[in-house]
Amino acid sequence: MAPKHHPTPLSGGDRKALQKELGRARAMTGILASQAAEARAKGEALIRQADKLLAESWNERM
Repeated sequence: MAPKHHPTPLSGGDRKALQKELGRARAMTGILASQAAEARAKGEALIRQADKLLAESWNERM
């Protein structure tokens, strides 16, 4: 997804508010990305464990 371009406001107060909001958005993006990576790692570990248990149950049947 392409980043959106917003024209820079003319007044100083609006520019400061925009910079502050952009900083918060970038920080939140980093936090959410790290949480997503952590959740993905946990999910992949659970899938590996499930595959291992399935293989063990199949081996017990044979």
